[in-house]
Amino acid sequence: MTWYPVGETEHDGERLAVHRGAGSGPALVFVHGLEDSWQTWRPFANELTAGSRWTPYALDLPWRAGADYGWVHRTGPSVLLRRALELLPQPPAVLVGHSFGANGVLELLAATDRPPVAGAVLLAPYFRPSDDPVTWQLFERELARFRGVIGEGVRRRMGERGRTLPTDLVGTVVAKALDRVGPLGFVALLRQFVTTADLDLSAVREPTLVLSGALDPALAGPRADALLRAMPSATAHTRPDGGHFCHLEQVTEVAGEVRRFLATLPVPTLV
Repeated sequence: MTWYPVGETEHDGERLAVHRGAGSGPALVFVHGLEDSWQTWRPFANELTAGSRWTPYALDLPWRAGADYGWVHRTGPSVLLRRALELLPQPPAVLVGHSFGANGVLELLAATDRPPVAGAVLLAPYFRPSDDPVTWQLFERELARFRGVIGEGVRRRMGERGRTLPTDLVGTVVAKALDRVGPLGFVALLRQFVTTADLDLSAVREPTLVLSGALDPALAGPRADALLRAMPSATAHTRPDGGHFCHLEQVTEVAGEVRRFLATLPVPTLV
């Protein structure tokens, strides 16, 4: 599927852009995670929308790979997401977010002035139950998880080349990526994680599918249960063999789950 840019703007000194794939139906909008790219969505979106009436759009957001995270001082992810959605040539029908992007979608859904959508899909989000106190132990735990996810993302982008390089060389590449992201990237993620417990998710009416992997601690065990209690409109499924990037590692299987969910929404269904 050929993708092409359909809009670009600047907000608080940060570039926002939208790319579109083939389609003529309602807008299925993809929101990438921290240190990722809109292009990451292409294999998954192509699989999900093949033969359908959906029109896929992928947002290019300031937490993309290579960003300097200066926006952390000035604004927040849900504000940037809202501005990017204004670039769409048609109203968003369904929002699909991964990791940091999924939590940006979650924040937007919890806002009283959220844009109207038919539903949302959250891939590998994270959630802090209210009984998980914000302590130095939480800080250390989440910093370790942050480093692990950044490392996993770097290795995944290296692909086959990363599997043939010496382990110490790959480790050096990961360490450089972590140094470049720096504390600001972690602060953005930590703030997003900590404040999930304060979101009024009980007011969300839009059907929401939450997909995570059992190998990913972002939404493991009690966290998933707590999210479902806080958000009655959500349903969740944990893939027993999935990790943080299960939508890229198990494209066909995860796309099938999302396709079945989309077919239940009050918008033109996939055929």
